[in-house]
Amino acid sequence: MLQLDNSLFQTIQEPIWVIDQKGQQIAKTHMAEEIETNYRFKLQAVLDISRGKGCALHSTKEECLNCPLEGNLSPSGFPFVLLSKEERPEEFWGRVDENRDQLILQIRNKTNVDSQDSLFEYLNNVRELERKKIAQDLHDGIAQSVYGLMLETRGLKWVSEAQRARKMQLIDQHFTEVLKEIKDLAGELRPMAIDEFGLVQALEQFIERTREMTGFEIDLIVLGVKQPLTEAVRISIYRIVQEAASNAMKYSGENSLELILDFKDEALLVRIRDQGKGFDLIQHESGFGLVNMKERAHSIGSHLTVDSKRGQGTVVQMQIPLKEGQTENEHSDSR
Repeated sequence: MLQLDNSLFQTIQEPIWVIDQKGQQIAKTHMAEEIETNYRFKLQAVLDISRGKGCALHSTKEECLNCPLEGNLSPSGFPFVLLSKEERPEEFWGRVDENRDQLILQIRNKTNVDSQDSLFEYLNNVRELERKKIAQDLHDGIAQSVYGLMLETRGLKWVSEAQRARKMQLIDQHFTEVLKEIKDLAGELRPMAIDEFGLVQALEQFIERTREMTGFEIDLIVLGVKQPLTEAVRISIYRIVQEAASNAMKYSGENSLELILDFKDEALLVRIRDQGKGFDLIQHESGFGLVNMKERAHSIGSHLTVDSKRGQGTVVQMQIPLKEGQTENEHSDSR
C-alpha cells in the first residue's frame, strides 16, 4: 500500500484522491477539498464514469440517463461534467491510475486541458460524425442494395422458366456484393484481421485499402521478431496509425509516409514519418488529434512524442513495453 505523508500530500497543487479497491477514500489533496466544496462532487459517480459504467454527465444526475459516451471511456483519460454550487455545469478531464491495491484519481478543469475548445464537445462531435457516416453508408449503400434485391426477387414470378436460372445467378451475385459492402463497413468500425491475424496483417489491409481509395502510399517496415500483443495494445497502435496517416494525408502535402514497427526484447518501437511540410508544434500541440493519440498511447503504458519542423516533415513515435503484452492473447501476433 502507498504510504502517504499527509502534510506533504496536502501541498500538491492539483485535485487528487487516493481510494482503496472498495471505493473508500484514503487521502486527498487540499485542491481536492476545494473541488468538493465548490462543486456538487460525488466520488463514486466519477469512478463509475472512469470504468465506463456511467455516462459523462452521470456526476450531475441522481442516476445515469444513458447520455453520450457511456461505456466508451478510458480510465486513463475521460471527460465529465460537474455542477457548481450555482448549478452551472463545468467540464473536467479525469484520469485514474492504479497503484497496487489503490486507485489515484486526478482531475483538471477543461480550461487547463485546452483553453480554446471543449474536449467533451469534441468527443461528442466525433462520435456524432461517426454515427452520421455509418447512417449515410447504410442508407446510400446497403439499404439501396437490399431494396434492389427485394425488387429483383419479387420480379422472379414474372420471369419465364428459361430466364429464371440466369436471373437467379444475377441475384446471387448481387447478394455477394451486398455481403462485401457489409464486411467493408464492419472492417472500418473494427478490422476483423486485428483479432484473427494480429496487428501487422491488420495494418497491411489498412495500407492496401488506403492505397486503393486515396492513392496514398504507406511503406510498412517490420523489424525484429514479432511478439504477442494484448488486444488493447493492438487496437491502440492501429488507431494511432490511422490518425497519423489521416493527418499526413490532410496536411503534409506529400503522398506517402513510412511506418516502422521495431520489435525489441522488451519493447515495440512504433515510428511514423512523413517528408511533408511539417507544422508548428507549439501552436498545435493541444490539437485534439494529437491529444487523442497521446491519450491512447498513455492507456497502454507508453509515451507518444511528435517532432515536426516547418519544411522538414513530421515524426510520430512511441515505445510500448511488451512484458505486459504477453499476458493476453498470446497467439495474436506470433505469426
